[in-house]
Amino acid sequence: MNLVNEISTLQTELESLRAENKILREAKIVSDFELDQLRRRLAQVEAQRDAHLSGKTRLKTILDQAGQQLVSGINQFNNEARVEQTELIGAEAPRYPQLSVQVEEGAAA
Repeated sequence: MNLVNEISTLQTELESLRAENKILREAKIVSDFELDQLRRRLAQVEAQRDAHLSGKTRLKTILDQAGQQLVSGINQFNNEARVEQTELIGAEAPRYPQLSVQVEEGAAA
């Protein structure tokens, strides 16, 4: 009789383990699905991050070029203003002899 009880106990334990195994397999399937979804989402976020960084790099390049063009334009404007001032002073030099000396000294420098 003792052997029959032990067999019965083992059969009950086996059924319990099979039920637990089934539950764990289903949980694994759900976990694998969730993991797959998270990996896909990660890939999307990484792609968005890469696109953002690429856009940031393009924007920085455009801003650097605009800054260089601005500095070049300011330098050109200042040079043209100096030339105009020099021409104006040179044109007025015959009327004011002291200016002709300053213009000549400025040209020599």
